[in-house]
Amino acid sequence: MKVNIGTYSFGGIASYLGLGPTLLDKFKTIASLGFTGVELLPVDLDNDIEDIKKWLKETGLEVVSIHAEPTEEIVKKIAELGGKAVIWAGTPFCNKAEAVEVAHKLDEMAEMAEPYGIKIGYHNHSQEFFMDEGKTLLEHLLDNSTKCYSQLDCGWAQNGGCYPPSFIRRYKNRFVAIHVKENSKVQGPGPRPASRHAAEETGHANPFANVKEMPLEERQKILDGFNAHMNSPEGKKQFEVQCPMGAPESNMNWQDIKDALDEQDFEAFWVVEREGFYDEHDKCIADDARWIKENIH
Repeated sequence: MKVNIGTYSFGGIASYLGLGPTLLDKFKTIASLGFTGVELLPVDLDNDIEDIKKWLKETGLEVVSIHAEPTEEIVKKIAELGGKAVIWAGTPFCNKAEAVEVAHKLDEMAEMAEPYGIKIGYHNHSQEFFMDEGKTLLEHLLDNSTKCYSQLDCGWAQNGGCYPPSFIRRYKNRFVAIHVKENSKVQGPGPRPASRHAAEETGHANPFANVKEMPLEERQKILDGFNAHMNSPEGKKQFEVQCPMGAPESNMNWQDIKDALDEQDFEAFWVVEREGFYDEHDKCIADDARWIKENIH
């Protein structure tokens, strides 16, 4: 099977901020580690489209998607690169009413993207499994959208208390992709998430929206703050659950996830995303690709 990876996994938040390796360097590494396709970030599109096409051809990779708030400009570029989807990589919403708002906004984005042959998806973390009015926030979102797809981050879903195969079967034909992330512990969705309106008022709805206009010092300050969180007890607790693929402590059933996805009427693509590393960075990521190819059928 084809295994893809996000450019986010090569630099993390630094990549969102345009502080990580160059896109060509990422492509070369991704190809060398055994992957066939990539999921981009908005900052990757600062490169000339013709250059990106050339680098894809040189490395034998394909673009499958991008993690970005869907705009027509981004949709056009992803279509030109042969991609399949634009995935909104999370936005704040705290209850059913706000989940419905997001669902309707995603449907509007999907209508915009339809002429380009691009699907619009939503990527979850654990917080979307917070319960409100008898259902999780992600269920409210999907129940109130007719055109939006899910890119289920299976690791964060399991971490938040959801069993991914059951969720995939319940919402058959709604999964354009999954994020492959190992998990060893259910920690729950946490407290009620922030309101989308509070985030908009404080300007934190999308901290990466204007990265290109940010001075280098400001971008570095954001990165330093994130790294401080990663090294805090809370940050370590959040990411240390990402064990090796197939490890004894894993609570993921990847074959059942594959079987559930195979029941759809179309193929969902797999994208590895790793923030927690148990060994040297490239070794962990190469191990992920190899394990999937050897064990999932």
